[in-house]
Formats: sequence, C-alpha cells, structure tokens
Amino acid sequence: MNKFIVLLFHSTDDRNRSSLKDLGNIHPDLFEEVLMSLKKDFDIVSLEEIVEGISKRGKSREKLLAITFDDGPKSYAVNAVPIMDSLGIPSTCFLITDCIGDKEVYWRYLYNFCINSGKGMELADLINSEYGASINTEGIIKFTRNNYNKKKSISIMRKIFEEIISKDEYNSKEGELLLSVKDIDTLKKKQSVSFGIHTHTHPVMMRLSDDEIHNEIYESLEFYKSNIKDNTPMFSIPFGRLYQDYDERTIITAGKLSVDVILSAYGGDNKIGQPLYNIRRLSVNEGMLKDGIGSFVRSLNNIEAPSEYSEKEDYLNSVIQKKDY
Repeated sequence: MNKFIVLLFHSTDDRNRSSLKDLGNIHPDLFEEVLMSLKKDFDIVSLEEIVEGISKRGKSREKLLAITFDDGPKSYAVNAVPIMDSLGIPSTCFLITDCIGDKEVYWRYLYNFCINSGKGMELADLINSEYGASINTEGIIKFTRNNYNKKKSISIMRKIFEEIISKDEYNSKEGELLLSVKDIDTLKKKQSVSFGIHTHTHPVMMRLSDDEIHNEIYESLEFYKSNIKDNTPMFSIPFGRLYQDYDERTIITAGKLSVDVILSAYGGDNKIGQPLYNIRRLSVNEGMLKDGIGSFVRSLNNIEAPSEYSEKEDYLNSVIQKKDY
C-alpha cells in the first residue's frame, strides 16, 4: 500500500537562543544524522511530488517522504538547506509572513524567551492580569495556546517590551531568528527549495473571527505573490490540531482564496485519494529521538492516521462536502 509521509521540523539552530529552547529545535548535526538514516528507508521527495501521489497524478511508489519546515527559521537557510542540498534532499518552508526579517516578533518566541531567561513569573503575572487567570510559569505555553486571544496577545507583548525587556534589547540578544527577505530571494532560486504560507502572525485560527481568519491567510498570500512567486502556494496551519487549533472555517476560507493544498500537524500518514485540504504531518523534536534515530525511522514504517482524529476528520469532510469545497 502506498504510504506518503510528511515530516515537520521547526528549526535547526546551533546557537543557544532562549526563544527556541523546547520549541522543537534540533541541532544541525542531529538533523543531518536523521536525514541520512531516513534516506536508507524512504524515497525523500518534494512535497509537490507527495501531493501528486495523493491526488493520483504521480508515479506510484510505496514509501515516499517529504521534509517541511514551519515558521521560516533563519537556521533553515544557514544550516538545514546546506545539509539537505549535500544529501540531495528537497524541502518546503512555510513562512510567518509578518515576522520575516524579524519585522515583528513572533509572540511564542517572546514568551519562551521570558520563561527561559528567568522572567517567567513576570510574564505569568501579565498573562493572569490580561486573562483573569491564575497560571504559573509552567502553564504559560499551554495556556496561551489553548486560550489564544489576538488582542490580549498584542497587549501582553506590548507590556513585555515596556516592563520586562525592551524590544531593542530583545532583538539584540535574540535577533535573526527568522529568514530575511534577502534569504528568501536567495533560496527561491534553488530547485531544491519551495515556499508556502503559514499565516501572517501565527495565531490559533480556531480562536479568530471569520474576518480575522480571512485576513491572516489573505495577507500571507499577498506577501507570497509579491515576493516569491505569482501562483497559489500550499498552506500549513499554525499548530495544526484539528478542532483544537483550527476548524472548517480555516479550510473553507482558504478554499475561497484558491488555496486547496493544506497541511495539518497532528501526525499520521497519507493515502492516495484523501482530501488535499488535510495532508497530515508528523512534527519531529529531539525528544522523539531519545531511543535512537534508527528506532524513530523504523517507527515511520508503521505510522497510521491517529485514531483519535478519525471522527474529527469524518466530521470535517462532511462539512466541507456540504459547502462544495
């Protein structure tokens, strides 16, 4: 049976950046070892070839795997692409378009910086004041994801820069976390690299209004078409857990903007003929490699769509079919 696997990485940074700690960063040396092991078991192809296989347009091969990156990390250009090019491996990088070149600070990086630089309690106090909550440092990341509010997030970030660390000091310590326009201009010329969109500010889509969902996708599309390529890109949904981080409104809104290849991030493989608006990805972090790279790679041979999402997927498909997506 054909099996199409899409892996998701977040960064391959070898700098000791507090913003990246415990957010899926993998050291570049370990990343290279993972890729070398994957090549022994899988045909590593472009994401476009995976899409062609799922939609029955491509050649039928049994074990295809694609590499993707979310957020648009600087380490994608500095470390990941050179490693992948040396191994003949293509990849796709999905961009938070408002954060390119550190134009705006990615809110989760900022929260993580506070936590890992000894300012977690101060941040928790700001969050508790804004939300009327009572969390401690350990609960910040989970709480702000599950209770995301765009206006409150903007307010908390403003207060961080006023009360905890100035924006200039943060950028001085943690700058160059994300790709610059120049990086993108260089990378887009490579046949081994393609880009997609990952919204404009990386919100939790399920917590947004219909207009906000539209704006997040539309604004990222505008950047992509103006700066990368005048076509319709693929779209990876921030956080990517169906009916936890997004619902059918994101799929329908993207479809209205002619975006029809959409990637989630709750694990599992993909099969021929499944909807292209729900391509499953497995997010990889160093914790998953603790039993050895070989064990991780072997586990991919048995990967299946997660059973806890089957009812959610069925419901999503029924809603989308009614909307004539």
